[in-house]
Amino acid sequence: MPLLSRKSIWQPLHGSDSIPLMIRNILFTMLATLGVVGIARADKSLAEAALAFRDRIPAGCIVTGELRDGRATYSMVGKGEPDGVPSERRVFEIGSITKVITGVLLAQTVIEKKARLDSSLAELLGPEFKFADPKVGKITLLQLSTHTSGLPRLPGNMGQNPDGNPDPYARYDLGKMKEFLGRVTLKSEPAHEASYSNFGVGLLGEMLARVHGSSWDMLVKEKVTGPLGMKDTMMVPGEDLRNRLAPPYHGEEPGHEWTFQAMAGAGALRSTAADLMIFGQAMIEPEKTPIAGAIREMMQAHAPYPNAGGEIGLGIMIGKLDGNLDYMHTGGTGGYRSALQVIPVEKTVRVILINNDKLPAEALLRAAREEKKPEAVQGLTLTEKELEAYPGTYQMGPGAKFTILRRGTTLHARLTGQPFFPIKALGNDRFRYDVVAAELRFEKEGGTVKSLTLFQNGRELPATRTDEPLPVILFPAPGELAAYQGEYDLAPGKVLTITENSGTMYVQLTGQPSLPAFQTKQDYFELDVVKAALEFQRDAGGKITGLTLHQRGKHSARKR
Repeated sequence: MPLLSRKSIWQPLHGSDSIPLMIRNILFTMLATLGVVGIARADKSLAEAALAFRDRIPAGCIVTGELRDGRATYSMVGKGEPDGVPSERRVFEIGSITKVITGVLLAQTVIEKKARLDSSLAELLGPEFKFADPKVGKITLLQLSTHTSGLPRLPGNMGQNPDGNPDPYARYDLGKMKEFLGRVTLKSEPAHEASYSNFGVGLLGEMLARVHGSSWDMLVKEKVTGPLGMKDTMMVPGEDLRNRLAPPYHGEEPGHEWTFQAMAGAGALRSTAADLMIFGQAMIEPEKTPIAGAIREMMQAHAPYPNAGGEIGLGIMIGKLDGNLDYMHTGGTGGYRSALQVIPVEKTVRVILINNDKLPAEALLRAAREEKKPEAVQGLTLTEKELEAYPGTYQMGPGAKFTILRRGTTLHARLTGQPFFPIKALGNDRFRYDVVAAELRFEKEGGTVKSLTLFQNGRELPATRTDEPLPVILFPAPGELAAYQGEYDLAPGKVLTITENSGTMYVQLTGQPSLPAFQTKQDYFELDVVKAALEFQRDAGGKITGLTLHQRGKHSARKR
């Protein structure tokens, strides 16, 4: 029986590719996770920001590296293991930041004329390889690197529950990769709209290894990390690196290192803050490196990436921060979180490495920014008729949209996977949040609202209005959700925990993140991340006794 799983609803972080914010996680989150202070900005250093998060991880440490004003500095907060190792030389798994290195390798391969960006899988694998779907054979190396191939996030033959596996890629070899590639199908011809695919970039690594006649990790050393002098960045750590490896943690419990075979290009590297600083500086001044052409090509925008609010180069996410181009990728494995951000015009590099998967690295980047909320306009109140121009659904990307509803004389805004928050009018089609320093600006054409833009954390993220009908949402009165709270046994070892926070129901499956659910009728709540709903049952006295999960069928769970 198919149950709620990380694959179907709660996807794990691997490069922070969680629902539905995807890689950059730059869209707004609740106030508890943001640092919000003054608008005349005097940003904190990453080291200062990390201090505020010291108590957020019960084990492990936070290492930061930052290039500001021509000077690189490093810091560490948390537990001091391994003892005596400088913070910048501690080794961490960097997860999906690896994809950027694979992007540089692709660029160098093209420069060496071993392949082209438009080289197809059919061309590279030869006529002896049989595709069940000829469209798959048309996928190019560029599409693999930019997540526009149409291939799924993970291959379907990794086992029953790859997201619950403590070392999910360890046994996934080239034979399994080819088997899945031979039978997977696409909905339409590539290229597709960007959608994050670990499988796609893992496949890219294998294709590059094939054209060079070498292994992916040896190529990385020969053509990327070696020329750049990144001596502590590699797939398999030697004795020295292993002695400096910060052990992984999952909260208070020990985590599990990840090992790779065929999917290495998607997330297999280990590195240090010092090495990632070298890489970031190379992105600021490519001409000072022996692989300048490859780095420049990696940094070129090759496809739009709506879910990330920007574009994508060869594996690197490209956006704008305070009007300047910034390049970023995050990473996450079984007990690690990481982030790399480079803003070339400011000559800024930020590196975050954490050996505990309970703290997203992006939270530190947000906390380092000091902003304040837009000031409310005293006496400005729009009538219900004036507010009717704004309600609707606004698509930001394939997995992210705004839903704007009116309740009386107040608009409420929801981004996919998050609660509804009230927004207050600032005039000129602008509205502000109370819970975060963020603003929505609506754009009209011929008097009709056609789009909106989210302004937050120095970014501008557009969303286009759709024809999708507005959902019917019931907003429970204070205290009404208390009856639903509790634990519900869904299957052996699988418990759904229902909680309430600030008038919103949250549902959490054992070992997975908590997500909001929204009431659409009596005792019936829907998730907006995927097509799934919870229908609660009551006894003759009106007491909640259980629920039915509606997702690919009906699945009953009794309340404890």
